[in-house]
Amino acid sequence: MTDQELIEDIESLEPVESLGREETRRALHALLFTSDKPVSPSRLAEALGDADREVVVTLLAELGASLDADNAPYVLREIAGGYQLTTRPEFAPYIRRMLQIKKQNRLSRAVLETLAIIAYKQPVTRVDVEAIRGVSVSHAFDALLEKRLIKVVGVAETPGRPKLYRTTDEFLAHFGLRSLKELPSIEELRELS
Repeated sequence: MTDQELIEDIESLEPVESLGREETRRALHALLFTSDKPVSPSRLAEALGDADREVVVTLLAELGASLDADNAPYVLREIAGGYQLTTRPEFAPYIRRMLQIKKQNRLSRAVLETLAIIAYKQPVTRVDVEAIRGVSVSHAFDALLEKRLIKVVGVAETPGRPKLYRTTDEFLAHFGLRSLKELPSIEELRELS
């Protein structure tokens, strides 16, 4: 398909105003189905031809309820400031088998401890994390950067101007969180140990 054909194809789309409620909800379902990452309501509204964001949020809630009522093998989840279709956990063994994944790609205890410090103290420098952990965190930082669970967000105003790190939207998606506010409090964590 040439660029011109693509432009003509896009221009021939029905304006969202002419779509009924059910057709718009089905279009949202299709958009979410094709995305491998959470999609914000604003981005979905834009894809529908600048639909009203609040209407999109309402239709997303209806779509989620419809999927639950139909007992679909996947659910609509709000993750990392967006929405994503995810399979139900009870189907994970079958999906892993199909994809020939022998075990989950888990984070080691050292990497998880490092990630927890970053999540609760962010933005934070590598030196700060090492001071808390009492050991070098080079390997953990490399692993977290590679998995895109943390990112550099600036430099500290201290001698040497070390890099500052914080968690990413991938971190939120990996742990199924809408925002950092959903992290358990330090008191809740103490109760668990």
